[in-house]
Amino acid sequence: MLVTLSPQTNRLLQQKLSTGSYRSADDVLLAALEALDAADHLDRSALDAIDRAEDQIERGQVREWKDIREQVRAKFLGK
Repeated sequence: MLVTLSPQTNRLLQQKLSTGSYRSADDVLLAALEALDAADHLDRSALDAIDRAEDQIERGQVREWKDIREQVRAKFLGK
């Protein structure tokens, strides 16, 4: 497959290659596409979590923030 890059895209690609972290343009593009897939998955996961939370609120399954704040801090911040 032949791909034509804009000057800006080519410059960014060359910058990534110059770091020595990638062996080829294909490696850079593969990493970028994998990052996009991961970001898409995170976006879907976040939206699914919001939907679940809204459903719980509608069912009255809620707790006051002050009651769970320390649990959340310990889990996500290690405090």
